[in-house]
Amino acid sequence: MCIGKTQKIPNDQVHKKLKISYDGLNDDIEKEIFLNIACFFIGMDQNDVIHILNGCELYPEIGISVLVERSLVTVDERNVFGMHDVLRDMGREIIREKSPKNPEERSRLWYNKDVIDVLSEQTVRPLFTFYFS
Repeated sequence: MCIGKTQKIPNDQVHKKLKISYDGLNDDIEKEIFLNIACFFIGMDQNDVIHILNGCELYPEIGISVLVERSLVTVDERNVFGMHDVLRDMGREIIREKSPKNPEERSRLWYNKDVIDVLSEQTVRPLFTFYFS
């Protein structure tokens, strides 16, 4: 599947306005939780995500409640995370813009092609490993 420009790099003006909400988060932990949800956890059960994020020492219960309160993420009646596509794209752009040409230098990878390229070239070492029980 080909990814269009608007999916990879959101409109600059929209991105800047939405980033104000992200920049207004209280601390780096809340920002990390937001970025992890944007990149990996949309559509996952909140309890599973809390378990994973606790393993990363991000203390997610309070951070998630702040993100929900600020309408940056949603949790539906089935306890599943959601996020507006534009917010998701903005979060992913925050990661991408730190190293636009070198995905192996990014803190997170979510596009299959980037993951395959980085792993096949063995250009990155894992920062941490998720363990699922």
